[in-house]
Amino acid sequence: MLFSLIVLNITLSPMRNIRLITSLIAGGVAFSTVGILGTVTGENITQAQRPPRSTSLLKAKCVNSGLGNVREENMDVAIGRAVYSSKFYLGPGYRSAAMTCKIKPDNSQQPIFQTLNLGFGIRDNDNRSPAVEVRVYLDGNPAETRKISPSQPTTLSLDVSSVSNVSIEAVCSSGRQYCDRVYFFDAGLVRPTPQSK
Repeated sequence: MLFSLIVLNITLSPMRNIRLITSLIAGGVAFSTVGILGTVTGENITQAQRPPRSTSLLKAKCVNSGLGNVREENMDVAIGRAVYSSKFYLGPGYRSAAMTCKIKPDNSQQPIFQTLNLGFGIRDNDNRSPAVEVRVYLDGNPAETRKISPSQPTTLSLDVSSVSNVSIEAVCSSGRQYCDRVYFFDAGLVRPTPQSK
């Protein structure tokens, strides 16, 4: 359509053609500039709205620090009649299981992570298991304790901005009955939000 308009104008008047072509080029440049600016602005807005970056606790240097079983295993589990994707589990058995992770290098002055988010529970089909006490320690100091039974998904959010080591312990509440595994469907370390200059 645009081509046919140009052809039609060429046959009418040479002076009018120059004005028409000039206005078409100017309009095209202005449209392109607005489009580019809109795209750049849109990208900036998108980047500003992105949530803080998160990484798995398991990517830190982690060791088994208890008597029971600790295993990294991706597995779908039902807790409280909902399906969760578990990353690892602590199997206390008759006693306890624990995992300790170094989340900040010794030579680092700035906080590497701001928050530790944990989500965990005992599966619905382990309904005969006694309750398990989940304890979280930050640099060796008790930070949170939750007593959980089967079918009770639980979440925690902890400030780890000045923490170097995190330890998670699952302790069986019974000395005679076997306690089933505690499955962790969230173990995310969230980095600090960059400060705007």
